Amino acid sequence: MLFKAKPHLFMQFLERSIKYLVMDSQRKTLIEKDELVFDTAIVQEGRLTNVPLLQARIDALIKEKKWKNAKVSIVLPDDFVTIREEDIPVQLASNEIKDYLNLHINQSIRLPFDHPKVDYEVIRRNETTQTLFLAAYPGDQVRHYLDLLEGVSLKPEVADISSLCVYRILDQQTQIKAKEEDHVMVLQWNPVDTSITVFNKGIPQFNRHTRSQRLMESWNLTREGKWEWKSTDEELTDNLEDQLNGLERFMDFYRYSVMDGKDSVSAIVLSGYFPDLDRLKRLLDERFTVKISLVDLPSQFVQADSVLYGLSLKEPKSGQSLFGASKESLGTKHKKVGRGFRKVENLTVEDEGEVAK
Repeated sequence: MLFKAKPHLFMQFLERSIKYLVMDSQRKTLIEKDELVFDTAIVQEGRLTNVPLLQARIDALIKEKKWKNAKVSIVLPDDFVTIREEDIPVQLASNEIKDYLNLHINQSIRLPFDHPKVDYEVIRRNETTQTLFLAAYPGDQVRHYLDLLEGVSLKPEVADISSLCVYRILDQQTQIKAKEEDHVMVLQWNPVDTSITVFNKGIPQFNRHTRSQRLMESWNLTREGKWEWKSTDEELTDNLEDQLNGLERFMDFYRYSVMDGKDSVSAIVLSGYFPDLDRLKRLLDERFTVKISLVDLPSQFVQADSVLYGLSLKEPKSGQSLFGASKESLGTKHKKVGRGFRKVENLTVEDEGEVAK
């Protein structure tokens, strides 16, 4: 008798809910997708909260569905993602870079948090230096997710970044047939936060995430997982206009400060779980002259599923362990190099405060 393979779970932790997809690990087909909605916040400013409640709800789900020991991949909240480049001495051999980074991180190499988990790749070299791409996340925050998932008998496999999940859809489905000079903005618009990442030649050039406490007080999430605006439609329009003004300022900043006036955003791909993305797309079309499009998804998915669907397209390398990697299974790969950033397929991490390599 053949044993049935466990499915693969894909989870996204939001302010008051957990979105999840369940895929057949062999056929790569959708088994189930749903959302666990909570009466209280479970994530605040990117940090897990009310962990006993979280663990109880997930544990009940796992037992009901008989998913014990299934693999699980998650999307890390955008609040803490840090990507940057760093020059190091060219004479360092590949097996010496990890020790160098462990010695210099949060000394000469400054990151915005202590005890980071860092993944890296060499992106270019010259006669005196070699330049690394660094992707970093607070080690204690990743540990909280590991402890939670392992505590409900799941096997954590991949931690990814939302914008990379969305771009993976565009890349694999060739929705974006960009020219070399094109700069494509992945704009994830949600009720209380927005995430912006601009890609050039498949490489993330710049990212920004904003979250609004004021908007959190103006939206309500129903038990059915539907976001409802609590004020008047006029107030919603005013809020959207304010956010679009901020987006316009970002595009000017990217053009003149990041790209030194040489390039600008040439297309916007809109996604997210804002309840009326069609309305938002019309407003974007009215405001900007660049092409605006929604993510093209298979019929069984909606725009709110974009991040998790993109996560499910990620193929882990052989031998990859719990959110960590050996050199052979680093968990990042790239296409080309541009302004020190690289197309990162997923962020993988090792022990707290150490560099993954």
